[in-house]
Amino acid sequence: MKHNELTDNQKYRILYKDLLRSCSYITERNNRMLIKQAFIEVLRHFGNATNNQGEFQLAHAVAVARITADDMGLDTNSIISALLQQMPVTTPQQSEALKKRFGTDTFNIIRDLQLITGIRMDKITIMPENFIQLLLSISGDIRVLLIKLADRINLMRNIGLLSSVDQKQVSTETQNLYSPLAHRLGLYKVKAELDDLAMQHTMPEVYNSIKKKIEDTAKEQKKYFEEFIIPIRKSLQAAGMQFEIKARTKAIPSIYSKMKKQEIEFDEVYDFFAIRIILKASPENEKAECWKAYSHVTDIYPPNTSRLRDWISAPRPNGYESLHVTVEAPGNNWVEVQIRSQRMDHYAEKGMAAHWRYKEQKGTKSSADDWLQNIRSILEKYTPGDDEIAQTAGIKMLSDHIFVFTPEGHLKKLRSGATVLDFAFEVHTEVGQHCSGAKVNKLFVPLKYVLKTGDQVEVITSKNQKPNIDWLNWVTSTKAISKIKRILKDAEFSQSEAGKDLLMRKLSQLKVDYNDDIGNKLVAYFKAASALDLFHGLAEGKYDVQKVKEALQPAVKTEEPRPPLKPFTKINISQDKAGKQKPLVIINENTPLTDVKFARCCQPVYGDDIFGFVTVSEGIKIHRSNCTNASEMLERYHYRVVQARWAEQSELTSYVATIRLSGNDQPGMLTDITNIVSVDLKADIRSINLNSHNGKFDGSIMVNVNGKAHLSLIIGKLVRLKGIRKVSRES
Repeated sequence: MKHNELTDNQKYRILYKDLLRSCSYITERNNRMLIKQAFIEVLRHFGNATNNQGEFQLAHAVAVARITADDMGLDTNSIISALLQQMPVTTPQQSEALKKRFGTDTFNIIRDLQLITGIRMDKITIMPENFIQLLLSISGDIRVLLIKLADRINLMRNIGLLSSVDQKQVSTETQNLYSPLAHRLGLYKVKAELDDLAMQHTMPEVYNSIKKKIEDTAKEQKKYFEEFIIPIRKSLQAAGMQFEIKARTKAIPSIYSKMKKQEIEFDEVYDFFAIRIILKASPENEKAECWKAYSHVTDIYPPNTSRLRDWISAPRPNGYESLHVTVEAPGNNWVEVQIRSQRMDHYAEKGMAAHWRYKEQKGTKSSADDWLQNIRSILEKYTPGDDEIAQTAGIKMLSDHIFVFTPEGHLKKLRSGATVLDFAFEVHTEVGQHCSGAKVNKLFVPLKYVLKTGDQVEVITSKNQKPNIDWLNWVTSTKAISKIKRILKDAEFSQSEAGKDLLMRKLSQLKVDYNDDIGNKLVAYFKAASALDLFHGLAEGKYDVQKVKEALQPAVKTEEPRPPLKPFTKINISQDKAGKQKPLVIINENTPLTDVKFARCCQPVYGDDIFGFVTVSEGIKIHRSNCTNASEMLERYHYRVVQARWAEQSELTSYVATIRLSGNDQPGMLTDITNIVSVDLKADIRSINLNSHNGKFDGSIMVNVNGKAHLSLIIGKLVRLKGIRKVSRES
């Protein structure tokens, strides 16, 4: 009878028997009964339902549980948790019922599993290190990560159920997160399977090419293996040693990694197959037996001592023990020989999780606790001497950090105790300084709300929001503290500058020059703490600027009052030494100015869009709206920016403008340029600076023009001149 022709009850029996077979090492009756109860619980809840991948839900649960047993050797609670990980525990009633039937330990594992499952993984290729740390920080129990790995193995084994797009996404996640995690746990068999399955979907062409080359040489390699081990077997047998020899081809991802790293072709990979010698020896004699076997192997085949890896004397941080030596075999081939005891091999295959088998047999809780503490310490620390770990997952877990998400799924790492404000400044300074609140997991929270790992945070901003001194009590990160202090300092400086400008304008009206004596008089009159305090007070309205005249009497000279100017009233324009009239501009739509200065940085001329900027010592300067300094002035000193427009144009008024030009250096070019500017268009040339090199020239001309139209005409004429490549106004 085919499997799809079986009745539901027959399917259930087969699944249950398969589960019990995998859990054969769990001998305690009560524990086996708990596993049975968990199976029945899943069966009752899901029945024939399927999951998102289209897999039979019960079959999926059993498959994951079997992996935790077969491939990892985990304890009873782990197997039960693997079975029940999809069971709902969202209500207090559901949680209490599960705790009562299977214990708090199991409930906590299931809760953490479901929390991890809810994490978005679509950004995993951007920052896989943070995701590994995130998983470690969420899971209070290392078994959570092991079960999550088991779940990923089953998903990869059934990846054909997914769409082609999802297959590639899941495979990329596996390569970047789950494979390095398996490596750090010492689960090399699991890591190899994950890498192999993932590469089939991320790099199918490369994978199939290497696979075909291996298959094409399979018969040749088998023959070579058999011939290679004959003298080794004879030598070990003659020494009375008990052993088993296995030969294997290295995994395709491992071969490809070596090809890529060493920039070689498949035919140049000298050690793509390995020999493993597994010795039967007591724990007290196993190291000596391994070195004894090493001497027999190296007596037969010359070793490459530079490639000797002694993980017997000094095991890897994850507990891996083995002796690796690369020897020169017939045909100038290099073969890697791994020598280990049965106990070492068991640990190598099952990883650190193999401890659970012994824990289950002994039934001692202390041994499990010690192992959990040990494995967590290994996961959280990076040992620089372990190059292999460094290559795959060389990261350091810090217990004082949390991991939270943006609404787009990007991961942010913050210090433990971080608030909404810390997160906002981590996103961007502008977001931080305008942060007015946030939504954490879609619920509104205040600025000082303390975040926890796994939170999704959406910052709410307001243009009117500004930092205040209290914010420093609501942040923990160095970045946020420094940014807030800088913003407060800039605001303080801006306010001080605004007050100072207000005072200077008032003193200018009173025809009084500011000096230390004047400053001291004003500080004393207003009872300010300092000159800086005075400026602050004037800006805030604490001190009345209109009382400055009263404070300085009799320093202020009295004069006949002048009638106020009416808006847009035509006034006499003063003459400069050359007899030319100075330009007239209108400030704030009602104040005409005759004594005005033009900024040298942008050289505005009549017809340009302009604005005014109040300087400390030079009055109002006129800038072009597209001045290179405009953005900074508007951002930092917006309170000193005033509206300005041209009042009228006078033929007697001229403006300075600089024209940049470049082109081919040819005879008469300078004469042609000066004729166009000074003769044809009647513009005075104030200076000319042209540099010639390799048949090309570039430089500038400073000219007097009567407005923007005049300047545009000059530029237009010069552009059409033969040999000229580019003409522009200097900004």
